[in-house]
Amino acid sequence: MSNTGLRERTISGLHDDIASSLPTLRLDTPVLDIGCGTGAWLERLANIGFTQLHGIDLDIKQFGTQKATCSQANLDFDDLDLGDRKFGLITSIEVIEHLENPGRLFYHVAKHLDKNGYFLLTTPNIHSVSCRLKFLTTGKLASFDEKGDKTHIYPVLLNCLNRILPRYSFEIAKQWGFPNQGSFVYRPSTKLVSSILEFFVPSETSGDTLCMLIKQKTNSFGFN
Repeated sequence: MSNTGLRERTISGLHDDIASSLPTLRLDTPVLDIGCGTGAWLERLANIGFTQLHGIDLDIKQFGTQKATCSQANLDFDDLDLGDRKFGLITSIEVIEHLENPGRLFYHVAKHLDKNGYFLLTTPNIHSVSCRLKFLTTGKLASFDEKGDKTHIYPVLLNCLNRILPRYSFEIAKQWGFPNQGSFVYRPSTKLVSSILEFFVPSETSGDTLCMLIKQKTNSFGFN
């Protein structure tokens, strides 16, 4: 649960981390949260001072904040029905791994992100040494095996993502992992072996969750 009382469908502490990692934005910047769930993230932004907040989710009955608006859409198949609205910040926290067609998410973002705006994307990190160790020893990916969420169907591979983003005139502006040390999801034995392997095995991003700030490429026109 968040300090607002709304359920955060994320690893504990992730919302705190990404809130502190946001770029400097005016508090009247329009914000869209794609896959907003209970609205806990939008309510956190409202408590920071943001005033123009809207969420999109398939199940809007769970939406519980009065500080933002919400509309219903199936991200894989529907138009978001936002007309020509643009947003200076679009967020999608722990959503892309649930989609049958992740390209639709980038299509929606490219259509509605302001040319100077940012897209905040988080997803389970399959690039950590711990995840790679698990795959080496079991042939299974953490968060996508029988112990993970049954609705996780799309692991994000960074080199593939870096091929997809230019198709929508995007690039990664900042990338990090949460937590920056240790893990909340792996067994102590796995964490111990991983901490040793980290001295020998290069890893782009550590942590359980991969976090990215994405923006429009310089001199690119995209959908804007």
